Amino acid sequence: MKKIGIVGAGLIGSSWSAIFASKGFEVYVYDKDADVFKNFEERVNLYLKELKYIDEEINIEKSLDLITSNMELENLCSQCDFIQECSPEIVELKQELFSYLDKTSPENVILSSSSSAMPISLITQNLEGKERCIISHPANPPHLIPCVEISPGDQTSEKTINKTKEVFEKIGYSIVLVKKEIDGFILNRLQGALLNEAIRLYSEGYASADHIDSTVRDGLGLRWAFMGPFETIDLNAPGGIKDYIKRYGNIFSEMAKNQNVIPDWSEENAKKLEEERRAFLSEGELRSRAEKRNDLLKSLRKLKKDMNEDVRK
Repeated sequence: MKKIGIVGAGLIGSSWSAIFASKGFEVYVYDKDADVFKNFEERVNLYLKELKYIDEEINIEKSLDLITSNMELENLCSQCDFIQECSPEIVELKQELFSYLDKTSPENVILSSSSSAMPISLITQNLEGKERCIISHPANPPHLIPCVEISPGDQTSEKTINKTKEVFEKIGYSIVLVKKEIDGFILNRLQGALLNEAIRLYSEGYASADHIDSTVRDGLGLRWAFMGPFETIDLNAPGGIKDYIKRYGNIFSEMAKNQNVIPDWSEENAKKLEEERRAFLSEGELRSRAEKRNDLLKSLRKLKKDMNEDVRK
């Protein structure tokens, strides 16, 4: 499986294009909005430079030569072994796209979605070829965060699951296999749990937005850059994870009893948060801050790679 189709040439599609091409895959890209391709090559070139910082063996020119952009969707379907859909998070749009892909591409082609939250069974509920459809959800930006959630549906075949894992293993990704369908998968449910508590603490007046951010930015996040919640608590008690649960489990159980109220995601609360955030970062600085985020991510990836902590199999 050496030919990858990317359906959607925005930020996620551009990021996927860069990482697949950097690993030697032929990449074919489609977007119904041809204007997207005005900046596509510039974005991909930037992403490849960021990848080269992490892996000096990447050849940027060779990688760019492996990408064919602004293809007709029908031609993409006929060329590719694996198609990664990157359209907006609108169920009707994804259903329409997958219907076309299922009817147009050969039976052996795997149809994969970058969907952030919706299960593949929702996207493919009216399709004949459900067995070859799967979710492959990345973190953002995909080329700098080497983690992908693979979430099959009840009718996804084992062959599709194994072939999809094989594709992402070839680009060096950490694979999270979601064993049962669930909205939001694993990444966004964990992120959502933290976000919901952050919103609750803010709206109820316990701390400012920046101080809540600093708890993660300058505290928890330093550990989370190289270990997850279970490894964290495994190392935070002398006897390991069982000892930690014995010592502190009741504290978290008691906290959970008070965390069952839906947090305030209202427009009024959003306006307050917006005012606080813009005091630290103006709207005009959002793009440059995102670029700095990517610089920090690539430096962190390089450090983890050098320390043999980049991706744990």
